[in-house]
Amino acid sequence: MYFFNYRLFIQHIMKNQNQNYFILKIILISLFLTTIFACKKDKLYGDLVVDSQLLEKLYSNAEDTINVDNQNLILKAELYRDFFPGGIQKRDTRLIASIYIVNIDSSLISKKFEVKTLYVINKEQIWISNPISRESDPMPIYKMYRLSINGPEWETDIYVDVVVVIQDLSTGRINYLIARKQLIMRMV
Repeated sequence: MYFFNYRLFIQHIMKNQNQNYFILKIILISLFLTTIFACKKDKLYGDLVVDSQLLEKLYSNAEDTINVDNQNLILKAELYRDFFPGGIQKRDTRLIASIYIVNIDSSLISKKFEVKTLYVINKEQIWISNPISRESDPMPIYKMYRLSINGPEWETDIYVDVVVVIQDLSTGRINYLIARKQLIMRMV
């Protein structure tokens, strides 16, 4: 015959109350932190704005070809979101912009200019970022490469305009270089 002693059971609970409370706290904190980090999205690098005056300024000042240090430069851009499956963690699918400043005569590109700002224009929305240099990537002598990551999560298979601000380091002059109708690709 089974006999349950409530008095001993209550004494056992009361004696181990601090230990049980500590374990409960650990479990609750772990669940809370897991929820926060599992739901956290990567932050947008740069700003996403709707500014009609900025839009007008970019389109009115931007040129398809600019001349810096007696070189004619154009802008080439590759825009994509990476949906390639795989890995343990959920893949980041934010917009990536690879831009190339190209000397059109294919001679050594000047180092007398600096890429300041990147603008990617989707209708009235403008993603503004500061592209980084990736000099470790092999590049032809007539190209300069810059990269901006963690852009907006715009649809793929749409066309956007890309503008970069380039400062001539010899004169201080600011130039706006544009690549129109650039496709945002879906990488799978």
